[in-house]
Amino acid sequence: MKKLLLIIVIIIASLNFLYTFGYQGEPMSQLEFLSRTLGSIIILVFSIIQLNKVTTKP
Repeated sequence: MKKLLLIIVIIIASLNFLYTFGYQGEPMSQLEFLSRTLGSIIILVFSIIQLNKVTTKP
């Protein structure tokens, strides 16, 4: 169950990261852009590390 949750988090963070670059609406401020980009990257990396720990546990 934990693996499924981590995979869903990875998918959502990846989509949010891609959406940030493809956004065509109102212009984002630099702070909003950086927070969305870095937030997605941090969540993505943390989830991948956790998933790796869960799957390699003996």
